[in-house]
Amino acid sequence: MKRSTLAKQKSYVYVGRTEIKALIVGLVTGVLYGALNLPIPAPNVLGGNLAILFTFVGLVIIGLFRHEMTLGRPPAGGDPLKNDRNSK
Repeated sequence: MKRSTLAKQKSYVYVGRTEIKALIVGLVTGVLYGALNLPIPAPNVLGGNLAILFTFVGLVIIGLFRHEMTLGRPPAGGDPLKNDRNSK
């Protein structure tokens, strides 16, 4: 195999439709659990929530450092690396 086919594909980190939907679902779930006086299915302390958030932030920092991730949306025509591999 060629070395270029073994290279990892970059991930793009951005806020898109999926993240907006997850935010809405999370807000609705939190309101429902609060209204029904049920325990929430997440850490109910700020420290627990920050640990989850900063675990992801740490992953992104290492991905950026290794050039495995890019901040921002993918190119409009799709991933140029992926298109280049398929054309050969």
